Amino acid sequence: MLIKEVASPIDLRKPEDAAQWASEVNIKRPWRYAFFDYYAELIQQSNARNVLEIGAGPGYLAKHLLERCPNIHYTAFDFSEAMHDLSRNRLLANELQRTRYVVGDFKQPDWGDPLTTYDVIIMHQALHELRHKAYAMDFHHIVKTTLLNPNATYLLCDHLFAESAMTNNELYMSKQEHLVSLQQAGFTQIEISLEIKGLCVFKCHLFVITSSIQWASRRPLA
Repeated sequence: MLIKEVASPIDLRKPEDAAQWASEVNIKRPWRYAFFDYYAELIQQSNARNVLEIGAGPGYLAKHLLERCPNIHYTAFDFSEAMHDLSRNRLLANELQRTRYVVGDFKQPDWGDPLTTYDVIIMHQALHELRHKAYAMDFHHIVKTTLLNPNATYLLCDHLFAESAMTNNELYMSKQEHLVSLQQAGFTQIEISLEIKGLCVFKCHLFVITSSIQWASRRPLA
């Protein structure tokens, strides 16, 4: 199937475009910080140590997590070195000591090669940078099969395709489309854990069956 990607109106690899995006994003959507608080609380409660953010951008979430979760080691993955530069400038020296920056393009099939495995993986407002929803299932499959530790959590947050949210159904997905894509990638324990003004978090948990060394997922008990 030939997929016609949706072109981006800006190039976040350019320093000027990255800086403009960073200056506007929290003004446009100040409720982003409710999501950041949710992520930090989940990390604190789970005692997670290794955290990966995919599509890390200018470091707003990095700063939030590193301040509130002093025991984590945080990895920022982004295709834009300009975004990483903004992030580095945002963090204190002791926060930078717990941070690793990786430049990579998650549209490429080998994008996960320079990464390790993690207790929590967060993708906040970045899935649509695949530039077409048809790529989402393969992306999630790579996360599930190569990047998650046993008992890890994958937190996917993006804009929804809905009347009150985004209207491009090639780029953005409905709740049902997100659920189907995650299920097709092999996740079975999925819940919608937070939704505010068209931004929605899908929480996927991966755990190990104790009687086997194989990794598996299961549905919550009724």
